[in-house]
Amino acid sequence: MRKPITKEILKLSDLILAGLIVLAAIVLFAASLPGRQGENPLSDTGHSVVVEVHGKMTHIIPFSEISGSLIVRIPAGAGSEATLELLETGRVRVIESTCPDKVCVRSGWISRSGQAIVCLPNRIVVRIEGSGTGRDPGSRLDAVTY
Repeated sequence: MRKPITKEILKLSDLILAGLIVLAAIVLFAASLPGRQGENPLSDTGHSVVVEVHGKMTHIIPFSEISGSLIVRIPAGAGSEATLELLETGRVRVIESTCPDKVCVRSGWISRSGQAIVCLPNRIVVRIEGSGTGRDPGSRLDAVTY
């Protein structure tokens, strides 16, 4: 005897379950999109650039005082120096350095509080300070690793 051929029809409970899965996927996708700045603690932009040479603070440049872009030469002694480019949008990078390996130049742009560019041969540290560095009592982060 042959088995009767039956068409499988989706039950109402199957449709409800599929709908809930699709709805959950939409909600999770929407939650992962970048939102307002206050919602994502990693998006905190800094207020100023701090430059240290040989462990001593030499420059503090607030982004609010920059119009367009600013090029700053940082002498490190004995003919060593680095050249920084700062943008009013809160970004900074090393565009030129006398160090042999140019790791600081290849670091690219930094824009968030707590990020830093380090030039070890010239002993120059460029970092962004602001609301997200963890030094601020209202900061929601105590550390950020990359």
